[in-house]
Amino acid sequence: MKEQMKEEQNELKNPKKIRWNISMAMSCVFGALWKSKLKIKKSKKYETAMERLKDLYKLTQTQVWILCLVCEHFVECDDTTSLSDISEALNVPAMTIMSWKKDIEKMAEDGFFEWRRNRKDVIPVTEFNDSLYSNTQFIPQKKKEMDEIDFLKYFADRYESRRGEDMSEHMIFRELMGYERRSRNLEMIKRVKAELDDAHNRFFLYDVASDVIDGGLSNLNETISDLYDGGRRYTVATQMMEETHELFKKGLLEFETKGNLSDAAVTLTDKAKKLVFGEKAFLFEEKINEKDLIKVGDIKEKRLFYSQQNQKEIDRLKNALQEDKLKGIQKRLKEDGLPVGVAVLLYGAPGTGKTESVMQIAKETGRAIVHVDISEAKSAWFGESEKRIKKIFTSYKNACEIAKKKGELMPILLFNEADALISKRKDANSGNCAQTENAIQNIILEELENLQGIFIATTNLATNMDTAFERRFLFKIKFENPSVESKTSIWMNKLSWLNKDQATQFAKDYDFSGGQIDNIVRKVAMNEVITGERPAISEIHDMCMTEKIENPDGARKMGFCL
Repeated sequence: MKEQMKEEQNELKNPKKIRWNISMAMSCVFGALWKSKLKIKKSKKYETAMERLKDLYKLTQTQVWILCLVCEHFVECDDTTSLSDISEALNVPAMTIMSWKKDIEKMAEDGFFEWRRNRKDVIPVTEFNDSLYSNTQFIPQKKKEMDEIDFLKYFADRYESRRGEDMSEHMIFRELMGYERRSRNLEMIKRVKAELDDAHNRFFLYDVASDVIDGGLSNLNETISDLYDGGRRYTVATQMMEETHELFKKGLLEFETKGNLSDAAVTLTDKAKKLVFGEKAFLFEEKINEKDLIKVGDIKEKRLFYSQQNQKEIDRLKNALQEDKLKGIQKRLKEDGLPVGVAVLLYGAPGTGKTESVMQIAKETGRAIVHVDISEAKSAWFGESEKRIKKIFTSYKNACEIAKKKGELMPILLFNEADALISKRKDANSGNCAQTENAIQNIILEELENLQGIFIATTNLATNMDTAFERRFLFKIKFENPSVESKTSIWMNKLSWLNKDQATQFAKDYDFSGGQIDNIVRKVAMNEVITGERPAISEIHDMCMTEKIENPDGARKMGFCL
């Protein structure tokens, strides 16, 4: 096989010289065909020329005739050849040679011709012309097998160029129906046809898919103008803007921006990307923004101190998220018909280590974190917040799939300080804002119900949480201010030069959270840089006294108010 391939490559680089004149043979055949009405005088010279050409190019008699007619027309007129041009050269009605269209298509497919003018006309490929000039053997190169990307790009190019060719909607539709039919063996075509009966809807999907390949959105007005003429444009535009079109109802299209028709931009949903691109869909699906992804290697290891009860709960969660354990748990849950996702709520006073606990759990279990910026997720534009929240979960699912393909562990989806998203639902009659927030909560509840991965939310205000969320969380871990013993350990861990008595005194005197102790440690470090000396114990007490903000009445309040 390899030897054969080498031989073919050598023949392409160094084509064999032909001992007889190819152009003269073709000219002889053309002369017999010219205005003959297909009543050809088969002289000995003609017979010899025909046999040589058929043998050289492995063509049928009709195909040799077509080759000679097309080449003569190209050399003489420097132009393409249509079926009409051939009928005129033969002096026969075009209907007489309608069956030749299949031969022309085959010769184009086999690499002798190139299509021009909307696949109506052909010209000889450049390599064939070169072989005539050098009188060398021509080895046709078949077109490479078309894939989905080629198909979609051709579709989009034809729609964009139809205006310049003055083609009506009906003409381009008929042409592309034939193109789709010839490409029916593509798996993409099979999937899309099984989903969409209406060819117009399939073609709209193909056109938008081409923009996705290019990394852009589809301007709705321009796409409709490419595909439709006249009043049909307004009908389709109305259906699209009202989202009553079949492509919207089937969840295949979504608006990226809406506004008015001229501003509206649509794109494929992830469902549509899977339908069109199949196994390659992950290349085009929503991906996690790198700034929102915290990789395991970027998490600094820290020692955290918990109460005895908290430590048990944290250890149980860590064990559940170890990959071998998680696979077994999810397998068992699936067999029992239970939700397989792991949703976790960490709640309690600020500064008690909820966020840092997520970081350390991720570090120990070898998982990246997809961190959601809640403020960015909530948009001021009506209807946009719901889409953003939905995309967060869609992107997370895709991140899980990509991680699986790469042999990496499933990441953790973190909603930090999620108070605003999981609080009690508002009265729907309160206005648009209340309706939007309720809609967001419904999306999150639905996503948690169908969760396949790991979701962790942190909040300072669990008492304000909507009861519908409570049963969605498999783990609910309350973080309280550390005990005197825990605070003593934190002080000694953060300031290793403190002795136990000093650390215990700080723990007893100041009801600080771990975050507040961190603030004091930072002040100590700043003091050392500024003065070049370690602060005295009394100076650290002064720092502690100013850590908490006083109440309006001037009294210092120790502890936390929720």
